[in-house]
Amino acid sequence: MIFFKEKKEKVLTWLAVHPLINRLKVSHKVVLAYLLIAFFSLSAIFYAIGALHQQMTKSTDLVHRDVRAVALARELQGNLGSQERLERQYLILPKQETLDLMLEKYEQFPRLWDDFLPLLAAEQSEPIRAIYEKYRQAGNTFHDLIKDGKRKSTLKNQFEKTFMPTHQELYGGLSDFRNTQQEKIDQLLADLSDDSSRSFNTTFTLLLLGIFLATPVALSVILNIQYSLRHLTQATMQLAEGNYDIEINLCAHDEFAQLADEFTLMSRKLQELEASHLDANPLTHLPGNLVIQRRVEELLEGGEPFAHAFVDLDHFKAYNDRYGYQNGSDIIAEVGRIIRIIVNEDNHETNFTGHIGGDDYVFLAHPDRVEEIAKKIISEFEKMIPSHYSKEDQKTGFFVCQDRFGVERQFPLMTISIAIICTDKTQYDSAIALSHECAKMKDHLKRLPGNNYLIDRRKGKS
Repeated sequence: MIFFKEKKEKVLTWLAVHPLINRLKVSHKVVLAYLLIAFFSLSAIFYAIGALHQQMTKSTDLVHRDVRAVALARELQGNLGSQERLERQYLILPKQETLDLMLEKYEQFPRLWDDFLPLLAAEQSEPIRAIYEKYRQAGNTFHDLIKDGKRKSTLKNQFEKTFMPTHQELYGGLSDFRNTQQEKIDQLLADLSDDSSRSFNTTFTLLLLGIFLATPVALSVILNIQYSLRHLTQATMQLAEGNYDIEINLCAHDEFAQLADEFTLMSRKLQELEASHLDANPLTHLPGNLVIQRRVEELLEGGEPFAHAFVDLDHFKAYNDRYGYQNGSDIIAEVGRIIRIIVNEDNHETNFTGHIGGDDYVFLAHPDRVEEIAKKIISEFEKMIPSHYSKEDQKTGFFVCQDRFGVERQFPLMTISIAIICTDKTQYDSAIALSHECAKMKDHLKRLPGNNYLIDRRKGKS
């Protein structure tokens, strides 16, 4: 049996790559074979072409509509998340640069929405369109209040009671759409696999009837189709199982090769979509806000105790102004490396390291081990940071620079602050509440001199 199987593989491969077969389109092969083959052979070929053309149409529509819609929905959610973070920052500390970024994200959203909406079916677009209109109306009102110079309390009231609920409703609507759309994509991939298998079986049955009347040319056509279908069926099954790293090597230049190219393109698109879940920071290559929030939410839902640590660099802006953004970027990358190595060395299943952005980091660890990790991070930071200053600044322990108000004053060498909350002491309902409490602790730490860490040991529920 193994001997015949190997012989069959060699014959199929030879027929697939033979120059006389390789250069012919399927239609040309059919015309050539028609003189020598009976009715069943022609029926098998036309059936196979029709089925494959239908699968190619489905595959193309899947890539250009369904997969793109999921990608745009994720991008819209990312935009909403950025808007919320900037709006909360603005309510806490109104700054023009924060307002500019907030308005930029807000104005970017309709452009993404215009690309997204045409990809939806009518029954999908109507409900989410209504939510979108509520969100824009609330957003316009909120930004009008900002332009009118309303008090912070008025802005916060409008944000929490009107604008934020529409934020969350639209975000939830996009999540529901993504889940539904992902189920649709999975079903379409499964259908493609079933159609390929069904096409193969039907074609093979017809070929068995026609092979007795076929000439050697007809036999080569049949085996070439079988060779192509077998590889395409395997690729479809792998794709349906979630294996996107697919390479279909069809040496011919016919319609089957075109379909193979479409499958390869679709698998790469899906692989890119999968990779987009990891919104890694380009400097530190650490996971960003979306992955951080998802990881914290998973731990909160699982009920397993963990420690949430917020890491911030003190006097980083002054350093950036004096030594330049490139040196500042080097420090950000180096600090990220230090945190990642120390957290990974602890080797606990809870451990996780993320980069919020700028000079802000987050790491998760077991409550019993987090203090030791914080001490190691501060120790390594103290060893590393002097080398990034000039000898003069190292000697004096400070430098003179203008602050954000244009006033010259002394700035000490950069220090690090680590705010830690343990969930075995205090219960939190969401990652947002947990990070918000950490941010308040961090603000307190930054007012203290030197490198510091603080662990919230209070008991209660937040």
